[in-house]
Amino acid sequence: MKRLILSILTLALMLTGARAQTAKNQFEESLPDSIKYVMPAFGQGVIVYKDGSHARGLFNISTVDQSLRFKEANGTEKILINVGQVDRVTISSVAFLNAQEMFLGVVDYYNNDVILCVNKRLVFDDRKTGGYGLSSASSSIQTVGTTSQTGNTYTYTNIKYEVKETPYLYKKGRLYACTKKNITKFFPDKKEAVESYLQENKVDFSNYKQVEALMEVLK
Repeated sequence: MKRLILSILTLALMLTGARAQTAKNQFEESLPDSIKYVMPAFGQGVIVYKDGSHARGLFNISTVDQSLRFKEANGTEKILINVGQVDRVTISSVAFLNAQEMFLGVVDYYNNDVILCVNKRLVFDDRKTGGYGLSSASSSIQTVGTTSQTGNTYTYTNIKYEVKETPYLYKKGRLYACTKKNITKFFPDKKEAVESYLQENKVDFSNYKQVEALMEVLK
């Protein structure tokens, strides 16, 4: 709790005030909660820091920038900006690992220390506009409006976005892409089962649901 109080006093940024004047914040505020947060609602949780200390509170994770958000007793939402010191966080009994500047929900554990994880984030299709977005999207498309600041106008018109779930493998502190090569490397005794599954099923290894179904043969 002391750690959380210190973060509030010295390291947290309010989502209101100065940040509310930025185009990014205006865009974020235009999104429904089901899009801009990983969890359906802020939930009771525990942050475990890399030094072993911990803090309790109401938490959620932003799909827009992968920041860890928390709420004060009065309902004010803030961003924890010392996130690099966070090892993991549990929100409403769901565990998230902090790795490579993103939070990964823990889906399943395997007996060889491999963990199947999923990262949930907002991605953009900027192929036509070349503006705000950084990543391409493929489905569940929506259109964003225009926001402005004094002296500056930021146009989001016709920028498409979606919430994308990307699978990863995590083993002994390291994060790996979900690929056929990595899966057969970590589960050599299941190579034939994997090969058989792939012959019968087309798997996009960037698609969380398809990878999750494949990983069932490894149990």
